[in-house]
Amino acid sequence: MRRTLLELGLALLLGVLPLSSQADNAPSTEAVFEQSKQRFVQLRILEKSANEKTSLGSGFIVNSRGQIITNYHVISDLVFRPDLYRGEVFYSDSEVRPLKVVNVDVIHDLAVVETGRPANDFFQIEPTAPPKGTRVYAIGTPHDLGFTIVEGTYNGLLVGSLYEKIHYTGAINSGMSGGPAILGDGRVVGINVATAGNQIGFLVPATYALRLLQQKPYSGTPLNAVRDQLLANQARISSSLLKQALPTTLFHGYRVPSTLGNFSKCWADTDQSGSQLYRRYSQQCSSEDDIFLYGDSNTGKLSFQHDYLEAPGVNRFRFYNLYQQFFAQQGGELGSALVDVGSFACQTDFVAHNKLKMRVALCLRPYKRLSGLYDMVLKLATLNENQRGLQSTYAISGINFDNSRLLTRQFIEAFAWQN
Repeated sequence: MRRTLLELGLALLLGVLPLSSQADNAPSTEAVFEQSKQRFVQLRILEKSANEKTSLGSGFIVNSRGQIITNYHVISDLVFRPDLYRGEVFYSDSEVRPLKVVNVDVIHDLAVVETGRPANDFFQIEPTAPPKGTRVYAIGTPHDLGFTIVEGTYNGLLVGSLYEKIHYTGAINSGMSGGPAILGDGRVVGINVATAGNQIGFLVPATYALRLLQQKPYSGTPLNAVRDQLLANQARISSSLLKQALPTTLFHGYRVPSTLGNFSKCWADTDQSGSQLYRRYSQQCSSEDDIFLYGDSNTGKLSFQHDYLEAPGVNRFRFYNLYQQFFAQQGGELGSALVDVGSFACQTDFVAHNKLKMRVALCLRPYKRLSGLYDMVLKLATLNENQRGLQSTYAISGINFDNSRLLTRQFIEAFAWQN
């Protein structure tokens, strides 16, 4: 017996019938995996002397030459320590071949590698982002458990991210990095890169993989390519920050920088415990993401912290000692492992600006393998009051010398005393 239009409408409202025929026509997860399984690979990084695996990742074939897209962080050991590590590709038909790094994009965590094996079947990269809510399938080799497919949802670009990433609702686990995130018809819309747990995953937009494939391979070593890309990236960020004065806010009688731009997140805290000799009120602001280099090293992060200290119950001499100790222990969050950077060299001076008297220390440490790049920490302490004062720390990792000076000056000029 036919249903009336009213009955059909009620059925739709109650969820008895599918809202569209699209769900009926969508391919099964099994079908998506089956049509793609010849196109993705596992990457293995091995320590040469022991000839044993040190890390695993995923990748996918993108052209008839058999070139493979993966994450930069999957092959980063080959870039920084080719004397200690080698890489190989494990294909779905169980063939294993040594790999060669063709090109890298350290800013967006991508790399192109090849093995010399041509391909008749490969993925097409889709440069246009799908609508939010689109079903997407992430493929990879989690925890060396074999090729795995995960169904999830495309949720658009992350808001407030310094380096563009897609928010993906689905389980991306260790070992899936570098694998493709595809639509039901096999077009790649993203590259698996990271997870925050609880079905929150992140993808690199596929347009960056397409751009990397279209670039001419770098003529020097991959390490030189990393260096040049980092220098260009810090120049871009510095230029953006220096276009106008930093926004400011009022903080316990002081005018202070309030944000670094729409890529930063800010928060506040109060500490009135501990020694109980002074009270501390804090504001922090930092970029949410950074750039992976290799091992325990990362770069490309910006942050600052303001600390207002007051100790009305102690005399000015004791407060000055406490204030000085606090100044000496303050430090910014920097991501480079000590083996990769030199020691900090600091220059200290006294500055007067906007009714403020300040002690200022600018500290830089060089990157050993990436010449021209430094980690920067700026510390300043106001000297206008006897039993209270403001201290601030500004930290940037991966910046050149000239921009460190320009950004330091911009930061200091944002301060003023409002009392």
